[in-house]
Amino acid sequence: MEKKVFSLGKRLIKRAKHLAMAGYSVIPVHGDSLPEQPKKPAIKWRKFQKRIPSPAEIDSLFPDGVTALGIVCGSVSRLLVIDFDDLLRYRKFCRRFPQHIATYTVKTNRGFHLYFRTERKLPSHQFVGGDIKGERSYVIAAPSQIGAFRYREVKDISPLELSNEELDEVLNFLQSGPLVDRVATPRGDSQEKADLLPLYRRLAKQMGRNNALYRCASVARDEGLGESEVVALLGQVHVWEADRHGMRAESPESRLSEALRTIGSAFKKGHGISVYGSGIPNSLREFLLQKQRSTVLIRLLEVFRLAKWREGEWFSLGEAIGTAAGFGLNRKSVLDALGGEASVYDGRYIIRRRYVEYLDNGGLKSRRRGRPCQIMYQVPPISALVRQLGLTWSPSDNIGVEDIKSAHSYRLALHREYLRRLSPEVPKSWLAKRIGVNARTIARYNRALGVSVVEKVGACSLTRRVLDSLPKRRRQDMKNSTNGYWIELADGRRFPAWRHIGSWLLKAGNGDARICMRRPSRYVMSGEESRVEYEKMSVASFVRARALRDAGSTNSRVHSAINALFDFVKRRGRDAAVERIPLFFESVARQIAPDKVAETIRGYLLAYDPDGRPVERPVKRGIAYRMLKQFGEGNVYLASFEDPGELLYAFAKRALRLGEAPRALELLMRAAEG
Repeated sequence: MEKKVFSLGKRLIKRAKHLAMAGYSVIPVHGDSLPEQPKKPAIKWRKFQKRIPSPAEIDSLFPDGVTALGIVCGSVSRLLVIDFDDLLRYRKFCRRFPQHIATYTVKTNRGFHLYFRTERKLPSHQFVGGDIKGERSYVIAAPSQIGAFRYREVKDISPLELSNEELDEVLNFLQSGPLVDRVATPRGDSQEKADLLPLYRRLAKQMGRNNALYRCASVARDEGLGESEVVALLGQVHVWEADRHGMRAESPESRLSEALRTIGSAFKKGHGISVYGSGIPNSLREFLLQKQRSTVLIRLLEVFRLAKWREGEWFSLGEAIGTAAGFGLNRKSVLDALGGEASVYDGRYIIRRRYVEYLDNGGLKSRRRGRPCQIMYQVPPISALVRQLGLTWSPSDNIGVEDIKSAHSYRLALHREYLRRLSPEVPKSWLAKRIGVNARTIARYNRALGVSVVEKVGACSLTRRVLDSLPKRRRQDMKNSTNGYWIELADGRRFPAWRHIGSWLLKAGNGDARICMRRPSRYVMSGEESRVEYEKMSVASFVRARALRDAGSTNSRVHSAINALFDFVKRRGRDAAVERIPLFFESVARQIAPDKVAETIRGYLLAYDPDGRPVERPVKRGIAYRMLKQFGEGNVYLASFEDPGELLYAFAKRALRLGEAPRALELLMRAAEG
């Protein structure tokens, strides 16, 4: 092992000297000699950010046991390295820039390093899926070894030289917007234009030319294209687009006039409206609270709305921090909303960003004197967010300045406005999930707001007939409680709703006992006293709700309810009166229909063997003839239930076989209710 490490060390020194002669600043990295920090430099390397070590220095710099070599990026080496940790992001880069992948490439443990030469000074920063290594950074070079992985060259060619224009294009792609898989380029880019053409042609076949043109013009407006650019791109395409079947033929002049009016209408509706002028939809608020588990992003969007920022407007980090401070958002919250965990959904930034070299007070201006290396952010259009996140448009509750000063006040305001608007009758857990809190927090909110809670309880009498609807207690079940339902006596005493307890209460003469189940409460912002309301509940409703609750949050909840109802209806059907009709060879065709579904409706075939034991078979003609041959005429019966629920029971079984679970559940509910 020592011989192998020594051999690798000699190779690293030889490789370091070769790189230094090629104009790269190199440093030793601990590697396996320091397993807890394998990528930490083995020396103080600040001075090598400004100069390249000499061959004599390299011999003394690398201590024994070092298994890794680092190349200093930035102006000292004229080197920029793009570190891709996400393979999907790397493939998208290769598809977008096939001319730039013919460069020196190193395979890393999680992705690839792409080396580029550049004269520009660039800061090191992250993007979704990797890092850009520039000033004051370094990368692990081949043939370094960390653990069981060895960095290796994939393309052993000279690094590609990037011009300023090419570098801007690459950086804009890496820092492009979160919701549109497209390069964030200036207005009028050919890639953005090309994307509208297939969209228009696809929509024209579905909704007609005019509707498709209006939709595409709206999309182009939201993406920053001008009205004249959309006319130049789609005007002639609209003129010569084929008519749908049955449409009246029009002249090219009338079609062009029609295109101008339609595009103008799309831009007129979106022109001059302040960002979120009609408010942020509640569906978007709830989505971000649930998925991001933080309020910082949605509160920053509320700041944009209250500050009257325009859709598509670009802003800097300093501008966002300064504006948000006036609305109660501190610097840490803004940083988290723009670049922290709360800023990313599904691997992409929600607030679109782009990289620019210089910032000027007039806006985005490259190659101008000013502050270098800025990341700019764009105020996201609400319509684009709703569309791209797959949400539906919903009402917007009125949220004021005082409501966004803290996470507590924001969630409390959303809860308050929802109750004030709807007075909903929903479970407390649903209200909690809506704004990303737990049920105890909702209870505290209700107390703080003075909400009147009307608790609903469903109740049905406990009788011998409905005793089977109660569950049997298993060994692993809790002894003293059932999941949201119980048995209650007239004097208010409550017992767990286990079957053996119900049987004991009936034997003890408690005929006034009833089965109770907690239903969704109603929440009213009226200030009246909270109370409990009892309402009549059918046994079938209880069985269904109990099965769904006991099944938890799994995907088999509906089937659990169906199985519970099947068992209940089957037990109830066997207790019903049975009519036995004797069968003869000549009456089989008349009594048993050829349709298989109809054959299962009537009940079952019944006969008795020589020992007097009953023999039950499905109601089918072939089985009936065989039983008549075996047991003789007059000794085979068609057992028909008088309970009309049997018909619904049979249809429910057929619906379940056909995969129609909701239909089966509906039929079983009717059968169980009798």
